[in-house]
Amino acid sequence: MYKKIFQTMVFLVTVSGESVSASTLDIYQDGAKYRMIPTSSYLGFTKGVTAVCEGQDIAVTALGECSQNERLCKLRKSLDETGLAYDALRYESETLEKLISLSKLTQAEATKWIEAASKIGKQKATLEEKKRQLAAQLEAQKRGFSQQAPSGKPLFLQHKCAGELELTLPVGSIGARLLYEADVSDPASIGVTQYIALSNQSGIDISAKEASLYARSYRVYLHPQQFRPWIAQVREHLRAKKSLRKAKREVYAEAAMVEDGVGGNMAPVMPVSGMGTVMQTGYKNYHISGLELPSTGEEIKVKVGEYKAATTCALVSYPYRDPRVYQACSFAPKSPIESHRWRIQRNKRLVSNQAYGVYRDGKYLLNVDIEEEVLVHRKPIVKRDRSSGIFGGTIRKKDGFELALTNLSSKTKMVKIIERIPTSTTDKIKVKLLSVEGTEKYTLQKDGKLEMDITLPPKAEQKVKVLFELRYDKEMKVSY
Repeated sequence: MYKKIFQTMVFLVTVSGESVSASTLDIYQDGAKYRMIPTSSYLGFTKGVTAVCEGQDIAVTALGECSQNERLCKLRKSLDETGLAYDALRYESETLEKLISLSKLTQAEATKWIEAASKIGKQKATLEEKKRQLAAQLEAQKRGFSQQAPSGKPLFLQHKCAGELELTLPVGSIGARLLYEADVSDPASIGVTQYIALSNQSGIDISAKEASLYARSYRVYLHPQQFRPWIAQVREHLRAKKSLRKAKREVYAEAAMVEDGVGGNMAPVMPVSGMGTVMQTGYKNYHISGLELPSTGEEIKVKVGEYKAATTCALVSYPYRDPRVYQACSFAPKSPIESHRWRIQRNKRLVSNQAYGVYRDGKYLLNVDIEEEVLVHRKPIVKRDRSSGIFGGTIRKKDGFELALTNLSSKTKMVKIIERIPTSTTDKIKVKLLSVEGTEKYTLQKDGKLEMDITLPPKAEQKVKVLFELRYDKEMKVSY
């Protein structure tokens, strides 16, 4: 579940060292809440943040200077120093150009000017090369800083907060998604490891003693509800009917104000969360301990759990949509699979970083690799003979396709081919499988799914031809 990818996540975080009490970070799809006891007015290189101290709004402001004890402050100072060095070189180069333009060449000083021109040329070349290097360094530093913090200026509280400070962070400040890894080194079993990938781009470094994730949103708007009778009445003239509707709306609005207490919609209801142990507490609900999450923008992985499961693997291909042959493995998961994107490893070698799985027939099916030594080529064929054409008022159209399978390896390969023929949802169009040439091991299901089991000897090539027939009234236009 995918960057897809939590609807809601709540972290309970304890800040190490500086903070005197536990802090909490609640992250949702529609924003984040961070609560802590601040030790200074410095918040971080962030923006779009609102602050509440002990239930009272507190203003924040962007300033230019912050303590060099802060990691992002050091990065910002380094960026500024590189910018100053680049500007100094640029001004030096511009000054040299102005001095050259102000100089006047005389015949008597020609020899001196030649010597000076040589020195000036070397100096200009040196300056330009330094400028180029500093420009590249400056651009890299700017890009790296912007990936870690949404603002180039530090944010501070305008006055001290002695109690609990609650910061509301904009959506996307903290990212979290589930990751799955599969180890397919053993053909008879699969190793499954589940992770949570976390990233921080809030501009505030976080050190978490405990973190809790909950799959729900905090901006849940609850509207007042009341009974509204279903009234049967005689139709009235249009003007009278509109007046009646207006009166009913006014009565309903008054009742809503009474139920709500203040009138209008109710305020968003914030979920109440408590500390938990390191475990999965529900679907997409997790607790994590010892989480270091600096605002680097990079994902870190936290292991949730791992297990091994017996698996059966086979070579499978769907030539009608993809000519490649996949190694597909089926197993029974020991816990629900919540994200269907996988990272596949075999013997500590990365096979794929974008494999996808699916629940099927009570088990989980995962394509773990591509069999590159088996090639499948598909081409359409149309058989035209005397049996094709119009018979009475019925069209009998024959069609089909040919598969060419090649085994490039020195080992026997068994491949399951999943193909199809057209299927009809009406009696006016009838479809019939005429023949399958090249293999005797095939089954046809009611939905037109055609499964063929083919054994390819080493270095062998095999062709399979499938022929089917469509019958329908000659007045009909049929496409498939």
